[in-house]
Amino acid sequence: MQWGQFLDHDLTLTPTFTKSDGSAVECCSRAQIGRDIFPPPHPECAAIMVPTNDPKYNPDPSSASVTCMNFVRSTFGKDLNGNIPQQRQHVNALTHWIDGSNVYGSSASHAAALRDLSSFNGKLKVSFINGRQFLPPGPNCCPGGAGAVWPNVCTSTCFDAGDERVNEQPLLTVMHTIWVREHNRIADALYRVAPGQSSEFYYQQARRFVIAEMQHIIYNEYLPVMIGPELAAQVNSPEYYYWSYFNPAIFTEFSTAAFRMGHSQLRSFIRLFQSDGRRDDDQSFLLSNAFNEPQRVLSRTFFDNSLRGMLQTPAQAVDHCFADDITSQLFKPAGQRLGFDLISLNIQRGRDHGLPPYVWMLYYLTGNYLQMSLPFTFDQLVPRIPLEVVSAMKNVYAHPRDIDLFVGGVSEKPLPKAVLGPTFASIFALQFVNLRRADHQFDEIQKVSLAKIICDNSDGTITNIQPKAFRVPDNLLNKPVPCGNLPGIDFTKLLPL
Repeated sequence: MQWGQFLDHDLTLTPTFTKSDGSAVECCSRAQIGRDIFPPPHPECAAIMVPTNDPKYNPDPSSASVTCMNFVRSTFGKDLNGNIPQQRQHVNALTHWIDGSNVYGSSASHAAALRDLSSFNGKLKVSFINGRQFLPPGPNCCPGGAGAVWPNVCTSTCFDAGDERVNEQPLLTVMHTIWVREHNRIADALYRVAPGQSSEFYYQQARRFVIAEMQHIIYNEYLPVMIGPELAAQVNSPEYYYWSYFNPAIFTEFSTAAFRMGHSQLRSFIRLFQSDGRRDDDQSFLLSNAFNEPQRVLSRTFFDNSLRGMLQTPAQAVDHCFADDITSQLFKPAGQRLGFDLISLNIQRGRDHGLPPYVWMLYYLTGNYLQMSLPFTFDQLVPRIPLEVVSAMKNVYAHPRDIDLFVGGVSEKPLPKAVLGPTFASIFALQFVNLRRADHQFDEIQKVSLAKIICDNSDGTITNIQPKAFRVPDNLLNKPVPCGNLPGIDFTKLLPL
């Protein structure tokens, strides 16, 4: 799951409207909380009304305390002629390609701010704490808290990275740190084999290597797990070469529905493991207690123990079930019982962005090869969606064509040897084919693996690891091996650069 969030933050960031002075829009101020807020406090408000008998937010209907959840609509861009369109198209604030923007930033100014300009070999800025490299200090610890129903409480420690969401939760911060370390490791290696070049040369070459490593990991390790080896092989087909007519833009169906499937994979309790294999009970944590607490990574043993936890703990299945930590406690302030409901926000965002209903996407993407017609009844969704889930849908939606794309997509049974069902898997496949065909600089480093990246950039206590990092260790199919046995880049064979 953690790789999915990290990758998402390389591909998509959708800004929401703010006030004219740049401050956050508040659609649920305490003075206006009630069943009907009219007129809305801001024209771009689309607040979510919370029933007075909601079992999580208002367990005692006689004293309902939460009746509104803040929701501000996404900003939209002008059309290619510079005009305001009749139909909104939300803005992506990041570069669309797989280009490591979560490490390097999405603008020249941000990229420059992240560089160590005093370095002679093109390194990125880091903070050295007890001899270990961490991300540089950041200007804003909790950008995700802006506009929350309740004011967020942030720690004094925060980090800067290519994406502003780096501090959302500690495991994401760890993943960012791994890749900044990888850039600096490569920059050092390049200097050793080819000294005498400019700092700009080493920076650009190291960045090129990092992006190629990411692309190989995504297409050859991550996608086969998510969409199955058969569909992944089609995505990686040699016939999908670069074509200048391809648009690299991220599909709304991908960013607003399919790639949010990772929210279903989240576990409530995050386990850490020590180097001897025992659980690290002192540092394991509830996800709801760790939002915007990146300072946890500074603990002497947290970094490697959290990596072991990610490697050894299977993600939850993608289905209709979600952890309480994100269905009522997302970004909850310290000392408070409640926060946001991320799933409600996902559904509302899909409606804000004009996503088509689930059944239309199911038919459009899979109708031909599944030889199916457009579903007219709920029962036609069985067995693609489990019977008990379809029964629940009948209580919520008036017609199958009302089912939200996110709801239907996460509820599908997975394809063989895959995590995702047919609709989301098809969206994934189309998106990653597009990203590959639209990138004239697409490249891969065949020998690299996520396992090797982790070995090379841990704090040094990870000495054995399973070769397939996206699969849990298995003594038969994925037996841990010494880090030194994993293939890596031989920089001496790359000369001249």
